[in-house]
Amino acid sequence: MISDVLSFIRICWRRMRNRRIHEAESADASVADYKDRNVRMLEDDGGKPYVWGFEHLDPFFGGKLVRNITTDTVRAFVEKRREAKAAPATLNRNLALLRKMMNLARKEGKIQVVPFFPMQKEDNVRQGFVERDKFADILSRVPDGLKPLLLILYYTGCRIGAAEQITWEMVNPDATEITIPGTVTNNKEPIVLPLPAELTALLKKVFRRDGSPVFSTLNLCREWGKAIKAAGVPDLILHDLRRSGIRNLINAGVPETVAMKISGHRTASVFRRYAIVSTEDIRKAMFAVEKNNGRMMEVGVKSGKRKKAGK
Repeated sequence: MISDVLSFIRICWRRMRNRRIHEAESADASVADYKDRNVRMLEDDGGKPYVWGFEHLDPFFGGKLVRNITTDTVRAFVEKRREAKAAPATLNRNLALLRKMMNLARKEGKIQVVPFFPMQKEDNVRQGFVERDKFADILSRVPDGLKPLLLILYYTGCRIGAAEQITWEMVNPDATEITIPGTVTNNKEPIVLPLPAELTALLKKVFRRDGSPVFSTLNLCREWGKAIKAAGVPDLILHDLRRSGIRNLINAGVPETVAMKISGHRTASVFRRYAIVSTEDIRKAMFAVEKNNGRMMEVGVKSGKRKKAGK
């Protein structure tokens, strides 16, 4: 959401207004501010919150003066992250985060020049998704409190950040629908979302309290990691459930415009990047085409010559 991006940039500015990238007390203030305003980009790992992205920038740029950050400095950071086996896409996200901060400082007149940022060629676009049976296996291995969250991600392609903002007053009395306001959805459009029966059954067992989150994320990272390892898919990430949910919608025959409304996508181009096609999808498609077209050559035809009638 744009509001989230703007809030994020304001936090970046607070971290830079003394011409420094990071100080411990400003980091603590940033985290507290994120919590107060319910801005996403926070993750709670074992009770210790952090802002996504800064954990890579802080060790290298912490304490450096902004005016002393040059393209050579950025290249040194890139090399260090490469040594840590960081993927090109991850590196680009790190660089984009730092560039946003410096551009804001330039607009505010705090620095004169923003250096050139050598962005990396991305050849590692993620194609991860999980099939139904494997997802059921993972679901059986997580605590009951996390099952509702994983189900809504897998059924709808909802973002984790959006799911975290759904509170109980948005859920109807019999837990069959959620009315999600435009302030939560990525496309800023409100939606009334009917829920699958198994998710309704789980939510009916949860104590309702207006204002409190519907979906728990308690120990999410740790429990997810244990579950995917036990299920034999250790490289699966939580965001793959969003890809899987979108693929599920498309495979179920849901029109693209409706699927985009459900998943919260604003543009078709971004949505289509999530609509992962597997080898099995292609195989089924070709079988369907063959069945629809029927046989186009007579049995026994050789060298392009048709058998004469009666022979």
